[in-house]
Amino acid sequence: MKTYILIAKKEIKIALREKLVLALSSIILVLLGISLFTGVISYQQQQKAITKAQDEKRKEWLEQGDKHPHIAAHFGTFIFKPKTVLSLFDFGLDTYTGTSVYLEAHYQHQFMFRPAQDHNSMIRFGELSSALVLQILMPLLIIFLAYASFTKEKERGTLRLLNSQGVTLTSIAWGKIMAYFIILLTILTPFILGILLLSYWLKTPDTITDLRMRIGLLGTTYMAYIFLFVVLSVLVSIKSSVSRNALLTLLTCWILFTIIIPKTMANFGEGLYPLPSMKIYKEGILKDKENGLDGKTPKAVRIAKLEKELLKKYKVDSVQQLPFNFEGVSMQAGEEYGDKVYDVHWGRLLNIFNKQNKLGSYVSLFNPYMALRNISMGLSATDLSASVDFQKKVENYRRIFIKKMNNDMAQNSNYGEFYEYSVGLDMWESVEDFKYKTPSIYSTLKKYVLEFVSLFSWIILLILLLNYITRKTKLNNG
Repeated sequence: MKTYILIAKKEIKIALREKLVLALSSIILVLLGISLFTGVISYQQQQKAITKAQDEKRKEWLEQGDKHPHIAAHFGTFIFKPKTVLSLFDFGLDTYTGTSVYLEAHYQHQFMFRPAQDHNSMIRFGELSSALVLQILMPLLIIFLAYASFTKEKERGTLRLLNSQGVTLTSIAWGKIMAYFIILLTILTPFILGILLLSYWLKTPDTITDLRMRIGLLGTTYMAYIFLFVVLSVLVSIKSSVSRNALLTLLTCWILFTIIIPKTMANFGEGLYPLPSMKIYKEGILKDKENGLDGKTPKAVRIAKLEKELLKKYKVDSVQQLPFNFEGVSMQAGEEYGDKVYDVHWGRLLNIFNKQNKLGSYVSLFNPYMALRNISMGLSATDLSASVDFQKKVENYRRIFIKKMNNDMAQNSNYGEFYEYSVGLDMWESVEDFKYKTPSIYSTLKKYVLEFVSLFSWIILLILLLNYITRKTKLNNG
């Protein structure tokens, strides 16, 4: 154990003399600070704007005055997607998924005001976030820190000297790995302290569940990712004859992992599982609402069938004799059929998204960067799954509130007297304000099993490979 410590101390001293390593460390630390600061400012501004807008829309709903419940259903309201506190660390897909949606009868509107719409084409390369710095730039620092860890020893002939003192190659390798990991942890300490202070300073909303566990798992997976690149860099240095070859090999791996493979697989997934245009998607929903999912039962036929069934059930001759307002019942029936149509089309769309994401999960088995990126978005509740969960809960809320309006119309008004009936504040208050909580961490982890398997399989494989190579390689041949 003493040998490991001595080697680690020596490597730390050498690293502190390297101007390039110090410069890169400073740049990354500054970028982490800037990204965290801008993330906090953006989070606070957006959360404040969302809270204010939601309160205003709730006030508009409550103060809309007396009117027919179906008119109120069309008056509708807006729902705004709350920011999760971890989105200040990893923006994920929040830039692309929209921030608000308008709820009304008969229509399932799409989310509006996507922040990406206000950016130029450079947004495709990602926004500067703490997660982006750790995922892409930190490995670059590790490469420049460790690429010459063994090649310099070979070039100087110091490996033979160490061999003569009875030091094994395995001890040297793990001493160097320990040193580099300590250096990286030291660089990250101010950032980690900043995160901890923010957790006390910020007023964390109750939107996200299992926050402490999510933060703990985020820290664990990022440390595993950093450790993985340290071991990989040392391993490549052991197998390389000169420093230049080690650097070129590691930079090639970095480019493949962080740029080429992710972009290629994204384009391949879009080509293999293409999404319909928004125009085609909406036209399909309208067509099936009008003509039926089978294309043979238009809206008029469905209403006529419902009328016939109700007249027979209640043994009356006309809808005026029914013990409720048939207009309210028929509106709700039309609403429920529209929901059924929407579920079919939305399900098809989700199936395509899931296939694209599944392809990315399979590829992450060969790419630790993609594995970490997916895990990070999932734990931060900024991934596609979190967005879909929010949309489903919003749609369920819309259906409950529209049903309440239609049922009131059916039970408390008379057939043919649309404008004579109205309700007021008591009805509006009975529609509870929308509250959202993210899915539990356990349901999130289930979606990223392949990514966790990938990340920790890479670590185990590299450790086994490192131990095998260091035991088989003779120092005096270095």
